[in-house]
Amino acid sequence: MNRYRVLRYLAFFLEIILCYIIQTTPGLTLEVFGGRPVPLIPLAIAFAAFEEEIPAIFFGVICGLLSDSGYSGPVGYYAITLAVLCYTVSVLMANYIHTNLLTVMIISTLSIPLIIAGQFLMFYIAAGYQNAVEYFTAHYISRIIYTWAFVPVVFWINRFIAARTAAE
Repeated sequence: MNRYRVLRYLAFFLEIILCYIIQTTPGLTLEVFGGRPVPLIPLAIAFAAFEEEIPAIFFGVICGLLSDSGYSGPVGYYAITLAVLCYTVSVLMANYIHTNLLTVMIISTLSIPLIIAGQFLMFYIAAGYQNAVEYFTAHYISRIIYTWAFVPVVFWINRFIAARTAAE
């Protein structure tokens, strides 16, 4: 492993720590219409856009486990979904799609609502909570939009890191 890759992974771990702090510290981010962001999802997507499959899966699992630990519920939902998503994004970007902000925004627009709504379906609807639809509209729609707003920021940061740490 060359030193550029080590620097890139170190920078990514620092990003993970920062996003985890943003995601889990009460009062650090504003609640917009009752929802708080999940910045580890766009971070995992952005990283997967610039990495090979195995590192993308690894960091997807790390982001997922941290997201699972930040929310009450069984551990594993975010870890599994982000691992699958990161593998898919990595393969698509390496073989079929050009890596740019537009493609990452499109992928995020499709995947963030699916992941967050899937979590809601598994842990609220399946558990039989009453007034689940009202809870979804009051908290989850704003969480989806708020999370999506992080995509351009983490994309440009990861693009900068990938460009600066490319093997020469």
